[in-house]
Amino acid sequence: MTEPIRIILLGDSITEDGTYITYMDAYCQQFRRENTYTFINRGLSSETASGLSEDDHPFPRPCVHDRLASVLQETKPDWVIIGYGMNDGIYAPFSTERFEAYQEGMMKAIRLIHRCGAKAIVMTPPPFDPLCVEAGTLLPEGELAYSYKTPYQHYNDVLRIYADWILSLGSVVERVVNIYDPLFHHRQVEREKCADYRSGDGIHPNSDGHWVIATTLLSHLFYLSNEEVPEFVKQPGSAPLT
Repeated sequence: MTEPIRIILLGDSITEDGTYITYMDAYCQQFRRENTYTFINRGLSSETASGLSEDDHPFPRPCVHDRLASVLQETKPDWVIIGYGMNDGIYAPFSTERFEAYQEGMMKAIRLIHRCGAKAIVMTPPPFDPLCVEAGTLLPEGELAYSYKTPYQHYNDVLRIYADWILSLGSVVERVVNIYDPLFHHRQVEREKCADYRSGDGIHPNSDGHWVIATTLLSHLFYLSNEEVPEFVKQPGSAPLT
């Protein structure tokens, strides 16, 4: 019997939430039973690849490099999917120094993943949605301090730069997955139907967004495409979970 492909997912609170991973797992179980994949969630809230943190964060943000080697040794993955960026810009205007710290952190992670014999799959950061942030908390350029509580009003432009760089890594990783554009497009479509559509809290996507992430990964990694939303997405909790 063929051993299942062990897929580790690393990222911040969006990954730790686990919704998009649950959707992927449930979809493969329900519609692709001949495929053997084991999804292992190793996301960690507040984490970065850069090692940076805001001054007013409740605690110094954890960095994936504080635990990556031990996670790889413990889980012995075949594939590792990594998705960082939302926290790495520290919710501030673009900074070359912060961007370089993110690039160095991601490249270091990729090298370590390859060194352990696993395939490296990188995701772009998702978009930031200023319309979903609490009124009065967005800050213009030129302020002294920005954070997840008081983000830069055009932080989505910063994440676009980070996403574009991730998209350039096709020659150094096994797969690059763009979740920024599908999520951005999804919210535009929804706002054409309802101007007040909320995609989440500005940082974390809602369940609709998690389904977009799941279908994007399923398409890129397994070449699976489904036109209709399964019942377990329409009614969370109806799917068999592991």
